[in-house]
Amino acid sequence: MIIQAVDREINRLTSLPDDAITPAEELRLVDYESLADELEEAYTNATKGQTNLPAYKLLVTGRSAPDDD
Repeated sequence: MIIQAVDREINRLTSLPDDAITPAEELRLVDYESLADELEEAYTNATKGQTNLPAYKLLVTGRSAPDDD
């Protein structure tokens, strides 16, 4: 659930108009993007060999996740 919550916040922040986003929100976006990268790596490592769990890219929307190919 944390993966999806972080993804929603990234989408919310990136959808704000440029003139409406504050410097604090820009920093928050960078922090959330960094956290998303860490979560993706942790999820990938935790699910190695687990065929019954969804791929990371199915848990997020609007983010480019590497293909499983």
